[in-house]
Amino acid sequence: MQDRWDIRREIREDVVNYTLRWSPWGSMDRWVINRLVPSEAGLFQLWTLEGRGLLLLTTEPTYYGGLRNSLREIIDDMAPSGERLRKLINERECWFRFSITPIREHLENLKAWFGQGKGALDEDNREIFVYEIEELKRFPPVPPDVKFISRKRMKDSDFGPSMPSPEK
Repeated sequence: MQDRWDIRREIREDVVNYTLRWSPWGSMDRWVINRLVPSEAGLFQLWTLEGRGLLLLTTEPTYYGGLRNSLREIIDDMAPSGERLRKLINERECWFRFSITPIREHLENLKAWFGQGKGALDEDNREIFVYEIEELKRFPPVPPDVKFISRKRMKDSDFGPSMPSPEK
C-alpha cells in the first residue's frame, strides 16, 4: 500500500498536467474515516452503488478542516455542514476515495476540471489535463475488536464502567 496519495502538477508551455494518485476505496464508516483518512487538505470523491457498478456523486475539495473532518461531517447527523452531501447520498451505500495536496490552486483547478471536463482552463488560461492513478483496492475492513452498537438508544454500560456514587 502506498503511503501518500498525492497530487502532482507539471506545467508545459500552454497546458497544465495533473497526476492524481487515488487512495484505496473506503466505505463511509466512522472507523475507516477516523483511523485511515488523514487530516490534510485534498480532494475526495463520493460514489454510490448503482446496479452492479459505482456512480460518481460528487468531487469536492477540502481545505483547512482536512479530508477526515469533511468526511466525518457527512456521516454525522449533528453536523449541519454535511447536510448537503447527506441529502445527495440519500441513505444509499456510499464509498469514497481521496488524494492529498496542500496547494489550494491545485484543488481549484481540479475542481474546475472535474466540473467541466475537457476544455477547463487554469488562472493563466492554460488547458488542464488530468491523469488518474488507482490500484482498485479497498481499505481494510473494520477489525473484529471494534464494538458496534446497533440499538437506537444507548445504555449506561455502553459508555464504560459506572461512576461510583458519593458516600453519605
